[in-house]
Amino acid sequence: MLKTILVAVDGGSTAQKVLQALGWLQVSQVTQVQLVYVRPPIPADSPADVPHPEPDLTPCLAWCQQMVSCDCSIKILTGDPAEEIVGWAAATGAELILIGSRGLTGVERILRQSVSAQVVADAPCAVLVVHG
Repeated sequence: MLKTILVAVDGGSTAQKVLQALGWLQVSQVTQVQLVYVRPPIPADSPADVPHPEPDLTPCLAWCQQMVSCDCSIKILTGDPAEEIVGWAAATGAELILIGSRGLTGVERILRQSVSAQVVADAPCAVLVVHG
C-alpha cells in the first residue's frame, strides 16, 4: 500500500495523461497524493512588478479528487524541475513519482534536457513515466 505519491504536473496536456495513470493505480484512502508543479526561478534582473503567470492547477486537483478517494493537495516549488521533484520526493518520503514524458528522442532529448529521464536517474523511489 502506497502512502505518498507525487504527481508531477505541468499544467498542460501531459498533466491529464499523468492523472489518468493515477486512476489506474489502486490507491487506498490513507494514501496522500501531492500534485507537484515546479515554476522556473524568477531572474534576479526581473522587475518586481512584472507578473509571472502560473497555470491554474484547480482543474487538476478537482480531477485528482474525483479519480482517487484519498487526500489530494498541491505543492508549488521553484527551481530546476528534476532537482525539485527528486528533492521533494526525498523530503516527503514519497514511494512513487508519476511524471509525464514529452516523447523527446535523440538530439532533441539531449538539447532540451528530459526532466523525466533525470527524475528516473536520481529519484529515491519508484517512478512511473507516462508517455505524453
